Order: sequence, then C-alpha cells, then structure tokens
Amino acid sequence: MIQKMKAGEKICQAALVRVQKIGNSSNGGVFAKGNLEDNSGRIQFITFDKDIVERLREFEAAKPMMIAGAVDIVTFSKDMALQVIINKMDKLLPEDDLTNLVPVGDFDHEEYKNKLKTLINSVKTISLKMLLEQVFQGEFLEMFYKTPAGMKVHHAYLGGLLQHTVDVVELACVMADKTPNVDKDLIIAGALLHDVGKVQEISATVGFPYPNAGRFLGLISMAVGFIRDAANEIKLPPLYLQELEHIILSHHGEREKGSPIECATKESFLVHYADEVNTIMNQFENKETKGNWEYNKILQRYLYIKE
Repeated sequence: MIQKMKAGEKICQAALVRVQKIGNSSNGGVFAKGNLEDNSGRIQFITFDKDIVERLREFEAAKPMMIAGAVDIVTFSKDMALQVIINKMDKLLPEDDLTNLVPVGDFDHEEYKNKLKTLINSVKTISLKMLLEQVFQGEFLEMFYKTPAGMKVHHAYLGGLLQHTVDVVELACVMADKTPNVDKDLIIAGALLHDVGKVQEISATVGFPYPNAGRFLGLISMAVGFIRDAANEIKLPPLYLQELEHIILSHHGEREKGSPIECATKESFLVHYADEVNTIMNQFENKETKGNWEYNKILQRYLYIKE
C-alpha cells in the first residue's frame, strides 16, 4: 500500500500511473514524473529509464501498471516528501487483483441510497416526481450508484456521485427553508438531476477515464439531452422543463466555470451554491496530510487539513 511506503524500501505492486511531465535531464538523458495511486493514497514517482519514458509518452490517461522501484526522499524536498524511483514497469495480467486501485468513498452507501429514494418521494408536484422516477430506475440507477463525481477534482471514488448529489439536495433544501417564495420541489428535482450527465461522462473503471461521449459532449449537454428525453416520456409541462434545464445549465455559476448561462432564478442560485459548497468541503476529505497545510490546485490556495 502506498500509504505505508517508507524511504529505503524496494517495492513491486500494482498502481495507477498518472503522468505529469516528460522532459530531458541535465545529463542529456530523459525523465518522466507524476503520481502513483491506490486506495490508500498517492506518491510521486520519477523514472530515468529511457524505455519506460517512451512507454509513458503513449499514456493518454492514467493507467494501471505493475511498478517496481525504490522509495526515496524527493531531492531538495523541504517536507521530506517521498517518491518512487521506477526501474521497471509491466502491464498487469488478467489474474491481477485491481480492487485496491479503485477508490471507494468512506460513507454508508445503503444509507445514501435510502436518502435518494426519500428525497424523490418527498416531491409533491406530480409531474416532477414522475420525471425523477423515470430517470432514477433500472440500469441507469445502478450506474448512478457506482459512478464517481469526478476523475480527481471532488468525490473521486465509487459512489461519489450518489453522495455528492444527495448532499447537494440536502444543502439546497436547508437554504430553501430560509428563502421566501421558492419552489422547493423544483429545487429538489434540479439538485437531484444537476449532475446526471456524469453517468455517461465518467467511467467507473480503474482511473475513472472519460469515454468518447464524455469528451465530445460534456457533462451539462449530456444531462440536458437525457432529461429532455425523460421529460418527453412523461409529458412534463414545458415551463417546468425550461426551469429544470436552466438549473442544470447554470449550476456551475459562471461561464468561466463551464456553465453556458448564468443563474437567473432563486432556485438555480440555491442549487449552484449548494453544489459549490459541497464540492469545496470535499477538498478537505481523504487527505494524507491531516494536521498540516496543503496546496489545493482547484482552489489555488493552501488549505489547513484538521486532524
């Protein structure tokens, strides 16, 4: 396990290899560096082996590989950070166990499945409830239960989308209860549906890669198309469909953050801020540097990770 690695050890284990940089070293050779990951955490790697570097050049995304090398302290590291110096890298065999390479969220999955059902049943507007029941059923629901909410940005583990979605709904409902003249059913439906495109955008396999559809179309456009199809099945009133689409299209808040349009209704603002708060709070979870400061690339600042 990566979390238990110590300086001076020789290791040979399966790991998810995520390449960050490939270049030329000062002595005329080549190098590659990045991260190795498993369920327990991540560690930096570097390799100066020409053959390994050439193979890493072909990586378009993170890949599971069998890695051998030595654990050492990163040169000039101020915090005694560790790295693996890779001297051998092989493809995994069919019989190799990959379960330690797929992160699993530290939460009660069954509890969250029940919460999802309860939230759907709480919707009093018949057409909206019918839409939610049309979406959250069968094969799609089973995929929704497993899908991560991101490759590595937030809730990047099996079931992450389920946990994130339920938590966003609950946050939005708390704010809705303090806000006059809002349609709470619309908020619940919008929050439940805001990220459904991720079921098609992100694969729940090792490395959480993006399939072609995810890269060609993206989360928001796939979610809108999916919901339109479901709405046609149950004849959702056009105004409700437009307001739901607005919540989904604007839930990132700003065009610079990926939303085609900006929030223009109370309901869309509440879903957006609930989504943003939950995403930010997840940055503090599952860190190996508890009790210390850690630079967060997403938020572009240092965060203090409490014990």
